[in-house]
Amino acid sequence: MGKIVKGLSDEDMLKGFKEKESFENIDRGESGSTVLRKKAAAKPAALLLPAEEAERLNRFLLELSMECLKKKQPCSFKVTREKDTVVIKTVTEK
Repeated sequence: MGKIVKGLSDEDMLKGFKEKESFENIDRGESGSTVLRKKAAAKPAALLLPAEEAERLNRFLLELSMECLKKKQPCSFKVTREKDTVVIKTVTEK
């Protein structure tokens, strides 16, 4: 290791540092993957759900995403409509 240089700015100290991709930095768009960065930067769609139901939906989607990450299988969601039912399925990316 090198010497510790005093008086550097935060930007100078982190120059050349690349954070490892994890569930903690995907939402902030800080991962090295351009696919994840594009997904994180996408604008959220307006929901026509009451706040409590929107929160439950987001929690379920987060749980599914975490399960995919634990399995180390990148996945996305596919939304379809069957008559009066909206179906959200996980699609494993290969």
